[in-house]
Amino acid sequence: MYVADGTAEAGTNGRVCRLEPGDTLDPTGGVRHRRRANGPGTRVLLVSGSDHGPGS
Repeated sequence: MYVADGTAEAGTNGRVCRLEPGDTLDPTGGVRHRRRANGPGTRVLLVSGSDHGPGS
């Protein structure tokens, strides 16, 4: 998760972090997490990947 504009909150392992423009969060695979925008105009980029491709 990359915060482009505004602010967001993200939580993992019972902790909540405030994220501002330029901040990132990359939880380890399988870790439960939450995220939310804190107001209008917040833009975040979510990227997902997998190591389960051909030959895995």
